[in-house]
Amino acid sequence: MNRRLFLSTLAATSLVGTSNLAQAAEFELIDGVQYKTLKKPVDTEGKKTVIEVFGYTCPHCYHLEPSIHEWLKTKPENVQFERMPVVFNHPNWIYMARVFFTAKRLGVLEKSHSDFFHAIHRDKTDVFTPEALAKFFTRFGVEEKDFLDMFKSFVVDGDIKKAAKLTRQYEVEGVPAIIINGKYLTDVPMAKGKKEMWTVVDELIQK
Repeated sequence: MNRRLFLSTLAATSLVGTSNLAQAAEFELIDGVQYKTLKKPVDTEGKKTVIEVFGYTCPHCYHLEPSIHEWLKTKPENVQFERMPVVFNHPNWIYMARVFFTAKRLGVLEKSHSDFFHAIHRDKTDVFTPEALAKFFTRFGVEEKDFLDMFKSFVVDGDIKKAAKLTRQYEVEGVPAIIINGKYLTDVPMAKGKKEMWTVVDELIQK
């Protein structure tokens, strides 16, 4: 190899190395920037968990749904993904959390989750009374009376109280928020984008 070719190769190698360093720096996780560490972590019993804290009436939560489904396709098998409705101290948030837990208790959440989001944001369906909700959920094979009974039940009251407590423990101030391993919180604004957020999530899972 002649001297000129050697120097050219060395320069190219140096540029690649510099580029890799820049990329590493770009994706360096900084607590308080792309995510925050919770003051009092929630015990996950050693499990790796990712929890989306959301609200059905939140348009940002609705528009995050496609990226969640994409991330789930590549999610490690040992990572448990869950959704949890946010419960702030306001009747509207409590009402929508009650819808989520009613559907979950009746065993139709997987079928109803996306459709209910569409009903609110895309179709502008009236689902803002218990009676209208009961009628809506008949499409998933639920009797109106069964829905209303569960909707008003003590067991769902208990689910809401637990979610309200977790909302505070997770230090959620806005939704959607993603909680990783009960220790970390990130969201789209902190990560500077949806794609970037899931990169942050994947990194935090391993911490």
